[in-house]
Amino acid sequence: MIHVGEYVFAQYNVERLTTEKVQRTGTPQLEAAAEMIQRSPMPDALLVNEMDDNTVQGWEGRHNATAFLEDYLREPQVADVEGVDFEEWVAPRCNTGIPSGMDVGKDGIGVEPGTDAYARDCFSYAPYPGRYSMALYSRYPIERDEIRTFREFLWADLPNDRIPTDSDRDLYLTDDDRKRFRLPAKTVADVPIALPDGTVHVVIAHPSPPLADGMDTLNIPRCHDEIRFLGDYIAGAEYPYDDDGRMGGLPDGERFVVLGDLNTYPGETVTDDAVTRHLLENPRIRPTTPSSPGGRELDAPHATGILSRGPARVDYVLPSNEFDVSATGVGWPAADEPHREMAERASDHFPVWTVVAD
Repeated sequence: MIHVGEYVFAQYNVERLTTEKVQRTGTPQLEAAAEMIQRSPMPDALLVNEMDDNTVQGWEGRHNATAFLEDYLREPQVADVEGVDFEEWVAPRCNTGIPSGMDVGKDGIGVEPGTDAYARDCFSYAPYPGRYSMALYSRYPIERDEIRTFREFLWADLPNDRIPTDSDRDLYLTDDDRKRFRLPAKTVADVPIALPDGTVHVVIAHPSPPLADGMDTLNIPRCHDEIRFLGDYIAGAEYPYDDDGRMGGLPDGERFVVLGDLNTYPGETVTDDAVTRHLLENPRIRPTTPSSPGGRELDAPHATGILSRGPARVDYVLPSNEFDVSATGVGWPAADEPHREMAERASDHFPVWTVVAD
């Protein structure tokens, strides 16, 4: 039960939430995803990952965020749940599928959307612009004039970056590439929301998945450095510059919540345990350890998804120390619960939520 003065922040990666799926009603996967959200505590702010941004795909109708809200979230999916409504949403532009003009894939510049060669040469891998983007929903007013995005922040401008430059690798960045290549796989955005008791900065991100796929890709060092950027930003580092040229990280004393599928788990050696060192142990963060019945059954109590490498905690809701945490959890039902199959049909991830109060 949520009490007065408490707020629910949630994160949910809905696998491949494409325009084709969300722009029609009755898509079974999205009905299941909406039900998962409706079975969780009512979120005051919800980040949905992997939602196509159809505004950069030439789509002239409703934005996918509106379609998902109107046709799925607001509609109770079964008799024993209520619809979920939000007052506002924001879908920041992402780097996925945006051509870089560079031969990032080292196989000639790919110019035909939909091809692997095209996807590999984008600022972030995707077969077309707007793929794997995200939307943040809010029940409270978004302070739109104060939103900061860092989509164009250059990887080389991160102090002590881990950019691969060795030409003996499968993939690397040349000196010229380094001058132009962006750090965020999607974007990093600081979205201030006006809660009844003051502003909270919702810092959202979805870093590169650190998958090698038998190659020396850019993903592992990029994932590490994206997470380090997040940690530095909330710690108030001076070097971050946003897409409007404003310098500096989050000022000390500002309340925030980090939301995102960070694509790495605590203790993961391939990313040098970036999420622990830069976020979970960050002195400005109040760590949370959500769990679920489904995860506990597989000896992975804090897992938030069933990935190719097994159950893992990769989705995070991390409030600042200004908040107290009264509850947190993962929406992964036990095997004998009636909606377990529905949960696994919705996505390879599960909703993660945290209840905070001053």
